[in-house]
Amino acid sequence: MRSKIMVALLAGLYVLSFFFRGQDEKQLLGDRVVEGVFFQGGYGMQWVWDSAAEFEKAHPDISAYVWGNPRSWDQTRPRFLAGNPPDVFWGIHNINFWVNLQDGLVAPLDSLMQTPAYGQPDKTFGETFFPGVLEQGQLDGRQYFLPIVYNISGIWYNKGMFDEHGWQVPATWDEFLALCELIKQTGNGIAPLTHQGKYPTYFGGIYLALVYKLGGKELLNAMDTLQPGAWSRPELIEAARLSQQLYERDYILSGTSSFSHTEAQMIWLQGKAAMIPCGTWLESEMINALPDGFEMRIMPVPGFADGKGGLGAMEASSDPAFWVPTDAAHPDWGMEYLRIMLSRKLAAGFVENVGSVQPILGSTDDAEVRPATRSALDAVEAAGGETFNFRFSSWYLELTNEFENALGALLNRDITPERFVERMEAMAERLRRDPDTLRFDSEPEQAVTAKASS
Repeated sequence: MRSKIMVALLAGLYVLSFFFRGQDEKQLLGDRVVEGVFFQGGYGMQWVWDSAAEFEKAHPDISAYVWGNPRSWDQTRPRFLAGNPPDVFWGIHNINFWVNLQDGLVAPLDSLMQTPAYGQPDKTFGETFFPGVLEQGQLDGRQYFLPIVYNISGIWYNKGMFDEHGWQVPATWDEFLALCELIKQTGNGIAPLTHQGKYPTYFGGIYLALVYKLGGKELLNAMDTLQPGAWSRPELIEAARLSQQLYERDYILSGTSSFSHTEAQMIWLQGKAAMIPCGTWLESEMINALPDGFEMRIMPVPGFADGKGGLGAMEASSDPAFWVPTDAAHPDWGMEYLRIMLSRKLAAGFVENVGSVQPILGSTDDAEVRPATRSALDAVEAAGGETFNFRFSSWYLELTNEFENALGALLNRDITPERFVERMEAMAERLRRDPDTLRFDSEPEQAVTAKASS
């Protein structure tokens, strides 16, 4: 890889001094530089560096200056306010994509979507994505954001432990409770379940799956679009009751509420709990801590025979992530970077090196898919392709924050299931009445549109 790609240049120092020092380093490369800033987390940065190398291979007259930081938005926000943003951006903490769009910070990508795909000139760039995923980054029919990965979430289990004890993967919630009781009664100190207690949204994957499997797509859509009364429906109360029941029956590892995401995941890898909720980024996030021979597999959150959502339905999402800032020095280069980064060739490398799937058609055909990721893809296939995805977390930051806070209180048994839904419905009502809140309409399997709140 050529030295002009700014790979891992004293990454820790970026936290303290990028805004001042980094611009000097960028200027040393000359005027023909495309800059990309990316969230640095569970996926690592190698795939970003690989895309930089591919960009420079395709455009040897342009330097690719890319860097990452766990707080990429905090690090670059002053530059957005000053009108000097990077050419392509991805950040996830303390950021609402749609508010930035309202504020005029995001450039439309419609021209990019009609450009021939990199390495596949017989297709447009837009035609290379999984069906349905692009709509999540559209507003009024225009493309503004592009997805990074096709995340599949559920309950991960220790396959070796399950095999050793003869435990079977449950299909229904009653079977799941029976399994938890069986694990608890083994007498070897293994807890049935742990989760990332400091960040209740991880357990939210279980809670929201229960809501979907009880109420189906109609309820999901009502919650996402802030329909009156949706957040206080009986299905939400029942899902909250079932969530608390796991604690009441002592199925959750003691101390879980204090665990960070990596602490909980490490404890699971150490065999102190049999299961943990997470998405398909789990293996890559913990790759350096995996014990020899450890095998992880995923199961759907079990459902209900009389529920409106399928027993095996899986949560799957490709939330909008990548965007080109309106005030970028080189917006066309930023779009070209995205065209290359999200090509079938680079997406196949992402599957092999990161272990997660980008929503690019054919990428899993060109790559060796890890067994953990394969188990997630197989689970979706076994469910007949039935997937669900709650959109409120990317549409309404205030509702997301209240969900995390209220869910944490629910799991700590500081509030009742009834109080939990009261809090959520109250926040939804506040957003419904706020004239400045961008309201979204969504119908299952259809594109996203939006309108101003009345």
